[in-house]
Amino acid sequence: MKTNSRPQYYRIRRVLEMVREGTQSGYLANSSDFQEELGVSRRTVARDMDFLRDEENAPIEYDESRKGYLLTDDSYSLPPVRLSRKEVFSFSIARKLLGAFEGTPLEMDMRSTLSKIEESLEGTVSMDIEGLTENLSVIAEDHVLLDPDMWAEVAKYTSRSERVGMIYRKFNGETKSYVVEPCHLFAYHGNWYLLARREDNEKPWSTFAISRIKKIRGTGKLFKVNHNFDAEQHIKDAFGISRGEKPFNVRLLFDAKIATYIEERVWHPTQKMKRRRDGSLEMQFETTGWKELVRWILSWQPDVKVISPKRLKERIELKMRQGLVRT
Repeated sequence: MKTNSRPQYYRIRRVLEMVREGTQSGYLANSSDFQEELGVSRRTVARDMDFLRDEENAPIEYDESRKGYLLTDDSYSLPPVRLSRKEVFSFSIARKLLGAFEGTPLEMDMRSTLSKIEESLEGTVSMDIEGLTENLSVIAEDHVLLDPDMWAEVAKYTSRSERVGMIYRKFNGETKSYVVEPCHLFAYHGNWYLLARREDNEKPWSTFAISRIKKIRGTGKLFKVNHNFDAEQHIKDAFGISRGEKPFNVRLLFDAKIATYIEERVWHPTQKMKRRRDGSLEMQFETTGWKELVRWILSWQPDVKVISPKRLKERIELKMRQGLVRT
């Protein structure tokens, strides 16, 4: 595997590891071996070797008779990773941010990874990692408690491009069976979603909440991935996870009393905002999504008005009238 994108600290540790292995096995690694392993030039290998010997005092010598490098002191090891105060502060914040992922299948793996990093810092950092952020907290957003096994199953079939059959509970509570080609996973507002192509062609692309997949099974049939399909662009065209077929332009007018809050956030990647003289805020963006957009606009009533399109304005008015009907 080519690793020319790896930073120098990785390369020098791998070079030292190869020299140690060669010293122990009898086959000494040379410059060509390092180039092949790391995918770098001879000049880069020479610089890394000079850094090891001059900056890290590594006891490495070149054996002319065997045309390779050996370690003259087998007890030598590189010092642990050195971090600046700023880097340790960022690391401690990352640990706090894990609280926002509580209950997700990534939490355990990330905690394990960060614990290993912390262990490697022991004895090299003369500061209290916890103390750096004792006055900092992260309030987690609402999130779904996912079944880690289900998440792993969905990820497995997506990774190997295998068509699956699944039983899914829709938003309205109805249970339905689907056969789909799982193509892309993404996280949004505390849940994970699967973007898939449906076999029934009723709606070519559909988004499924992993938390509502009741059962999933592989069919053993692989499908060809369409490399011309841009999942990121597909998601970008939506509003939240709601997506339609044709894009339309949206113009909204927010009251001055909430304009600052709206203005400081990114609600959609295509958004453009402009303050009016009275302090109100006009927002414009292009999307294909309807359902979540309607719910979002309703959540800001009565402090937002729909300027266009007309059908969006009519949808909001209808929903508001329905909400006022007495039961």
